[in-house]
Amino acid sequence: DHLPPAKSGEDRIYNGADDNASGVCGMIAVAEALRSDRLDVGIVLGGFTGEEAGLIGSRAFVAGETLPPPRIRGVFNMDMISRQPDGAIRLDGGEKGKLLVDLLVRLAPQVPIEMKVDTHPDWLMRSDQGAFLGAGIPSVLFSCEDHEDYHRVTDHADKADPALMAKVATLVTGAVRTYASEMSPRFN
Repeated sequence: DHLPPAKSGEDRIYNGADDNASGVCGMIAVAEALRSDRLDVGIVLGGFTGEEAGLIGSRAFVAGETLPPPRIRGVFNMDMISRQPDGAIRLDGGEKGKLLVDLLVRLAPQVPIEMKVDTHPDWLMRSDQGAFLGAGIPSVLFSCEDHEDYHRVTDHADKADPALMAKVATLVTGAVRTYASEMSPRFN
């Protein structure tokens, strides 16, 4: 999920620490936290390529029915979760993601984490959850506001906020556990 090397300059590599190595770190933390869980539903953790080039990986996943879309009950997309000066993660889900947004808002005080909810509906189709929302699958986006290093070679890991990343991963872990237990009786 980032850009090819810059055409010129001393530093030509887009490290993408916030966009989106932070989300990958969050996903690994969720996987580690869920490792010993025995849930009544299957959990798939996926990282997609080509988000910046038009959601190539996530669209291929949905269109190719890697998992049939009717079997996917929800998507938690962590895209840019490590740099927010006000400390509040942005959470967007729109109408199709409302079920998950409501769950996350209910669980947030347990972390605790501050969230700004549904402030960027224009982002919903611009990140990987867009492919799933387009297929009618409840999905949410965790993200931070654009910052001075957004899509620049200066997006380095030393600028990340590990505490914010940990809070988002903790919230997603709790949401997966809760969603699985509350919804598993409805699953086929």
